[in-house]
Amino acid sequence: MEEKSTHECKNCSTEIEGQFCHFCGQRYHDHKESFGELVYEFASDFLHFDSRFFKTILPLIFQPGKLTKSYNEGKQRNQFHPIRLYLFSSFVYFFLFFAFTNLDDQGENEGTNTIKDTFIIDSTNRMKLEDSLKIARQNIPDTSVQENTLSDFNKNISGSVNNKIITNQDSLFHLSYSSDTYIDSLLHNKVTPEDYLKQQNMLSKENKAGYFKRIFTVRMLKINMKGQEGRKELIKDLTETFLHNIPKMLFFLLPLFAFFLKMLYFRKKQFYYVDHAILSLHYFSLIFILLIVSKYILDAIFGTAIFTSLAFIWISVYMLIAMKKLYGEKWGRTIFKFITLGFLLFFALILTLVGNMAWTAFMI
Repeated sequence: MEEKSTHECKNCSTEIEGQFCHFCGQRYHDHKESFGELVYEFASDFLHFDSRFFKTILPLIFQPGKLTKSYNEGKQRNQFHPIRLYLFSSFVYFFLFFAFTNLDDQGENEGTNTIKDTFIIDSTNRMKLEDSLKIARQNIPDTSVQENTLSDFNKNISGSVNNKIITNQDSLFHLSYSSDTYIDSLLHNKVTPEDYLKQQNMLSKENKAGYFKRIFTVRMLKINMKGQEGRKELIKDLTETFLHNIPKMLFFLLPLFAFFLKMLYFRKKQFYYVDHAILSLHYFSLIFILLIVSKYILDAIFGTAIFTSLAFIWISVYMLIAMKKLYGEKWGRTIFKFITLGFLLFFALILTLVGNMAWTAFMI
């Protein structure tokens, strides 16, 4: 095809003046690109990427709040877009994290533990193992109850003890559950999931277990039937699923973090929610980048953990300085809001972790 003689963009047909189209940004040339020009375009794009990278990373690490302030003022051309920066830094960090985390070895170590190393699933009371064993001895069912057949369990459903920690020392699991005597007896007697579901179908609607409790019980019975190998598989699957849910958890915390900032500075009408979101994106990106550099580069080279410790210290101080520079309030008010933000983030993190554990247990 013959090239158009008019001076217009070949990409969008917009009349242009100069070397670049003001509508789509494509560089204008009236001839076919040579190989040298192709290499030149690649080199210029790479160097432009490289310069934007350092113009973004260096102020992000060493000048708290400056990058966010510049972006909110409209100076955005020479820095990474905050969302792209967050996605890039989080992807690199979690790639390294999972690459250097051996879940198989952890599962093997868990499988060799004895009864002394058992753990207690008790998110309500979070008691120590010694206290849990004392309570267990007081509430453990009679041996006659443990030797009952499956049909005898129906008599004890209405009188089951809720939220008591029962230590099932004879179980192949060697686990302690925040459960009732009925579930613990099912595990002790090695009841199959099929028998459990048949027994549930024979119960009245009032005595039948809830939907989620039935799902949980069936899965525990399936794992219990597998014995020690099932326990290893459970530990590995729980750990792997929980860790892979952390990026999703942090992505949920990010807009919540921006919401906390919005609430703390609701009197400053010039700051919209998106302005707080930019600071949140920059801060979370900083955390990932510092951990990449300190843990997986510097500490790995020098064989120490000092750089990671220094990174956590700077992460703690960084937000305080950024809040002071960005919002321009006095140090007293800034410190108070910084502490309040820390408490809010802590409780949100706890709730998110609990939700992650519940979702992990449900998905396994």
